[in-house]
Amino acid sequence: MIGATARIIDMLGSGNKVDASIISAYTDVVAQYGTVKDAWELYRLFVEDPHHYIRGLLLQPIMRCGDVALAQDMYERYVRNQTSSEHIPDGVLHVLGYLGYVEAAADLVAWVNGPYGAASVDACLGLVHLPCESFRERLATELEQAVDQHLFDEFLPLLSFKCTTEDMIPRLVHWGERHASVDCNAGIIAGIALFGEEQKDTIRSILWNPLWEAHGTATGSCVWSYIAMQHVGLTFRELIQDIKSYDASKAGVQDLEYRLEVLYEMLELKLSYRVQPIRFARRNEESFAQIYSDLFSWSTEHKDDSIIGWMNDNLGYKHRLLKQYDELRKRVEIRMVHEIELEHVQTGS
Repeated sequence: MIGATARIIDMLGSGNKVDASIISAYTDVVAQYGTVKDAWELYRLFVEDPHHYIRGLLLQPIMRCGDVALAQDMYERYVRNQTSSEHIPDGVLHVLGYLGYVEAAADLVAWVNGPYGAASVDACLGLVHLPCESFRERLATELEQAVDQHLFDEFLPLLSFKCTTEDMIPRLVHWGERHASVDCNAGIIAGIALFGEEQKDTIRSILWNPLWEAHGTATGSCVWSYIAMQHVGLTFRELIQDIKSYDASKAGVQDLEYRLEVLYEMLELKLSYRVQPIRFARRNEESFAQIYSDLFSWSTEHKDDSIIGWMNDNLGYKHRLLKQYDELRKRVEIRMVHEIELEHVQTGS
């Protein structure tokens, strides 16, 4: 058991009020560096009060570090013979799928379109990780009934790659652009990405298209757009190049501002987002040094052609986004130093 797990046990066992942000910081570390033993220790804490939101934070390292035996215990404890998904603790169905517990697949399918929204989300996220061949027709029917609706179970489209073919992608794009509420399009965006790297240009187009509001923070779309761009191999270098090659005189300042806002939110997530809700999703491997160079370095000492200088030239030196990008530069600098320190600790050189 690593020290971060022991610290969580101490904090939750102290009887004192605990801060969710502090617990989350520790669970991030356990998720990255923990073992099966850590998962079981945290699971014992979870079962003490599985419906409490603080204990729910433990599920992230539990599913990242747990094993099938833990999933079986969780299934027997919370899911088997359960008549209402409302009584299943939030996150449990997701964990069962994440840990590859195939015996739960039928239960997850049953609650994909259930009356309790959180269970539907968890069921869809869980099924992404499980074989669904025997449920393909049923899932395809559920999806077909939702297509082109304004409001629907948000993460049902996430299962498109499980129950349809790539012929579905144009319909998903049309659905997201013309019909779906921006409150519901996160699953469509991520669902398209799960068809694979061939959808890189599609995800790129979605990011730059204001109809999607793919960077929305209030809706949560930003997180799934970030997951999507990583999975299809779309890099920050490519997004930065898209912006710097953008001719604002032809397309207009508003479109340029939108692209800068999208890039900003994706970079915010690169800096702060640690969760991995889909086990097999690819991760962005660009270093912060590389991102800093692409964004903020000058190509020569004679002219500021960094993103800051470029924004000055195209938007004016008083534009509101300049302050945001200047703050972003400072944060990237800090992460760059931490990244170099970590590399030194890991390699000893």
